[in-house]
Amino acid sequence: MAESTLTREAIIAEAVRLADEGGLEKVSMRRIADALGTGAMSLYRHVPDKDALIGEMAATAGADYLYPEELRGDPDWRRRVHIVAETDMRLYLRHPWVLLAHTVPRASMSSSSVTCFEWMVEALTHLTGAVDESAELGLHVWNFVQGAGLGAVGSRLLVPGASPDGAGFIAGLADNPLIEDLPLLRALSERPHPDLGAAMPLLHSGIDALCDGFAARYDR
Repeated sequence: MAESTLTREAIIAEAVRLADEGGLEKVSMRRIADALGTGAMSLYRHVPDKDALIGEMAATAGADYLYPEELRGDPDWRRRVHIVAETDMRLYLRHPWVLLAHTVPRASMSSSSVTCFEWMVEALTHLTGAVDESAELGLHVWNFVQGAGLGAVGSRLLVPGASPDGAGFIAGLADNPLIEDLPLLRALSERPHPDLGAAMPLLHSGIDALCDGFAARYDR
């Protein structure tokens, strides 16, 4: 690609492709430049440094997973929290590296993140009536979903390209010799149970519990 036709959008799209294939560690200016047929220094005319690039990548990936604008103003805050959780989980399942990208300050403050957070704060004001308290609850929701996301895609973060085993912690207990001396877990492993390794059902069960706590706090 000639330097005159190189674009910021092309750079970010290639960086996202590399991250999807091999994780953030595979994203480098040299690899991007080689894929685009240009020199690495040419990229810096469009992206000042790698932190900025990761922020742009997170914003681009997140732009496809914005919360539905048509529900802004809907007083059903519980339903909207579930939508937040499922939307974010789908983002992490599609782009696992976003979980790590959000630890970079510039990435966590991307346009998509800020827009989504304001949407969630507005949803929760229908419960709390106060912006600051709604922001606190919103951070609890995000922290929970990020933890659930790590459980769902952790193997792919450690080994990019790996397929999730889907077994889950509870199912894995049955073959673990450690439970022989732990009667409660041994009994648990012998009982039929729902698929606690499936990302979405476990996510929504946890969000229900979280929302129950929110409702109890405000006695609603």
